[in-house]
Parts: sequence; C-alpha cells; structure tokens
Amino acid sequence: MGNKLGRRKQVVDDKYTRPQGLYQHKDVDIKKLRKLILDSKLAPCYPGDDDCPNADLEECPICFLYYPSLNRSRCCMKGICTECFLQMKTPNSTRPTQCPFCKTSNYAVEYRGVKTKEEKGIEQIEEQRVIEAKIRMRQQELQDDEEKMHKRRELSSSSSIAGPSEIEYCSTAASSFASAVEGGEVVTSQETCAAPTTRQHQRMRQNREDDFDLDLEDIMVMEAIWLSIQKSKYGL
Repeated sequence: MGNKLGRRKQVVDDKYTRPQGLYQHKDVDIKKLRKLILDSKLAPCYPGDDDCPNADLEECPICFLYYPSLNRSRCCMKGICTECFLQMKTPNSTRPTQCPFCKTSNYAVEYRGVKTKEEKGIEQIEEQRVIEAKIRMRQQELQDDEEKMHKRRELSSSSSIAGPSEIEYCSTAASSFASAVEGGEVVTSQETCAAPTTRQHQRMRQNREDDFDLDLEDIMVMEAIWLSIQKSKYGL
C-alpha cells in the first residue's frame, strides 16, 4: 500500500498571511485566512508592485499589480491575487459567487505556487492565439465595412447617372413657369414638368380647330359668291 502524499505547508512570513491594505476587508476571518495560506490553499498576501522589475512576477487582472505568484481560477485558470479574491468571496462565506472572468457560478480558486517556465510558455501561446483571433475578427469587420461603402457608392453613382436627364427636363419646363398662365390658372411647379407635352397636344388641337373654322368660313364665302352669280345669271 502506498502512502498518500499530503499537501506540504509552505513557509510564509507571518506578515504575509493577512491582507496588506489593498482593500478594507471587514468580514475576513484572519485566523482562517492564515491557515489557508499556510496550507498552500491560497497565495500569500504579498504587497503588489506597480511595475514589473523582472519576468518572474505575475500581474493580477483585477488590481493590475504584480505578485510573485497568484491563485488560479478552477473554472478558467485565470490568475487572481488573494486580496482581490477576498473581495469576490470571503473564506467563510457560503453564498455562491460568480467568476469575474468567465461568469461561471460557484467561483473557487486553488494555489499551485510559482508558475513554471512550461506553464508560462503555454500561457504565452494561448495569449498569442487570442490576439491573432481578435486581429482576424477586426480585419473581417473592416472588410465588411469596405464592401458596404463600395455598394453605397455604386448605388449613388447609378442614381446620379439617371439624375441629369430628369433635372434637364424639369429645368427646361420650369423656365416658362413665370409666364405659365393658361385660362386664368397658374401652373404649379409639379405641373410644370408635365406641361410641355400637355401644351403641345392642346396647341395641336387648337390649330386643328382653327383650321377647321377657317375652311368653313371659306366654304361659306364661296357658296355666297356662287349663289350671287346664279341669281344674277338667271335673274333671280
């Protein structure tokens, strides 16, 4: 039978077993927190650095400070410092907490110590993949926007081709608008565009009627002359 290896307690300075003042923790059980840190279940409460003097430090994505090591979210493996974790969920709390990264319920973390070079290499590869995926998405968005703009320009150019002939027709008709008074009625701007064709038909009809009236008068005159000649000829 093999002996089960228990989790070794880490040697931590006692001052790093309690919060360093990043937040005002009111509901934290200091004794329970100390035990969790000494049992390597939570990362020590090291003071965070604003800058990263060496590559061995890890940045907490919540407070953006750098630490020698971070806790790992069990759901998505995202790192988080102990003080930020205490803001999310106190050690003696029984209420379910949502992961601040992937929104999984029943948020919990574990402490694995300082990252190995292999773990850091895997994380860099994953981060690079995420960055490349975001770049591809952005490029696709720009391409879609460019295609939409190209279609709009095509529609605009096609509508502008049909525009001049219509404008020329209406402007020609509108030039006579000032004097467009027929039968005491002023022709409106909307009617003006259609007026040339209408007036042309009216004028043709009027000319035909005038020609008919002129022919009738000639016939009547000729008939009167003929009757006068007949009367004088036959002594009527």
